[in-house]
Amino acid sequence: MASKSTALPQFVIDRAAELAKRHGIDQQVFLEFAQFARRKKPPEPSLPELKAAVCKAFNCSNITQLKQQEAFKVAIEGRDYNLRTKAPWLELYREWVGVPTNERNETGPTCINGIDVLKNFRPWIVFGLDPKKATAKDIKEAFRKLAKEHHPDTGGNPEVFSKLQQMRDSILLGR
Repeated sequence: MASKSTALPQFVIDRAAELAKRHGIDQQVFLEFAQFARRKKPPEPSLPELKAAVCKAFNCSNITQLKQQEAFKVAIEGRDYNLRTKAPWLELYREWVGVPTNERNETGPTCINGIDVLKNFRPWIVFGLDPKKATAKDIKEAFRKLAKEHHPDTGGNPEVFSKLQQMRDSILLGR
């Protein structure tokens, strides 16, 4: 039985039963979706979690080792990072580890395919392409489709469009 914090209101259960009967679908499907829709967004990673993940990405076991590693020095070269604060670690996490759990499946004017393109540089996800199968033609077609929607001349955000161009160029470079 569901706990009080996850229990669905009776009107939701009744509506799920009504929809299940009308559409010939198991009521449990609707109830599971209702639970999914009520869930809270995952929390932002803590500073220790961010540091540990970035260390792991650079094959280091601690911050001291990380700061001495040449690859890390090159990665942050030219950036004025205060590594005592969370913001630079979050930026490094996004760049070297992945999209934080709490930033996945986002929606909004700067989000494409669940990714906020101004925060996360993930061209394959944004373009909806498989990096192992996509051709240069596929990349250009995906870009054109997104450009029609996000170009500043059609009311799109100039920053988003610029990021899309950078993403296109970065993945075409290797083709």
